[in-house]
Amino acid sequence: MDSVFGVVGGGFAVVAAGTSAAGRSVVFINPDNDRVTSLGSKLLLGVSGVPGDCLRLRDEVRASTSKIHSAAAAADVARGAVIGCAQSANAVIAGYDKAEGPTMYAVGGTAPPERVEQYRTAGCGAGLCTAVMENHYRPGMTVKEAVALVDRCIKEVRRLGLASFVIMVVDKDGAREYTRRILRPKAVIEIKSSQGTPIGTMQPSGYELFVRFKGFPLK
Repeated sequence: MDSVFGVVGGGFAVVAAGTSAAGRSVVFINPDNDRVTSLGSKLLLGVSGVPGDCLRLRDEVRASTSKIHSAAAAADVARGAVIGCAQSANAVIAGYDKAEGPTMYAVGGTAPPERVEQYRTAGCGAGLCTAVMENHYRPGMTVKEAVALVDRCIKEVRRLGLASFVIMVVDKDGAREYTRRILRPKAVIEIKSSQGTPIGTMQPSGYELFVRFKGFPLK
């Protein structure tokens, strides 16, 4: 489902975002449409919310990158975008600074940006994932451990519906994509009797993906 997660680890930050596979795009495969993206060499922006507001928020922040030199500055721009044109969007912004190390901010509603010291969840899966973060987060986590924590959250979110996620990392070496957790729904054909009564389902293949059997059972 539509969710964004952020984790601050030992010398890095992880941001992951995903969207529901039901009723709209299965996964943001086009980098221009990813809900977590780099704003610069050492800044990440993850968004959740109504698709149109997410795109407006991302585009507004991207348009101001020449004035953004820190996660705090990016958070201020994001807050202005949320108030002005993207009221239904939430953002998690992470960056790396040589003096401060990894920094993270959460943006949503009209409240000032909130500095995140450990982790943040937002979107449809926030309620399920907050408990996961509370139980399994610890300071000084490695990248591998932080991604494993995010994977626990993804597992919880998938209880609500199919979802694909992009996971990105920012540290002293810059902002980069770490991995994608792609999940595609499986097509199912419902088989009915001649009276129209369902008698079972099957996983189709080939041309059967485009055929629904209504009159007779398959042999």
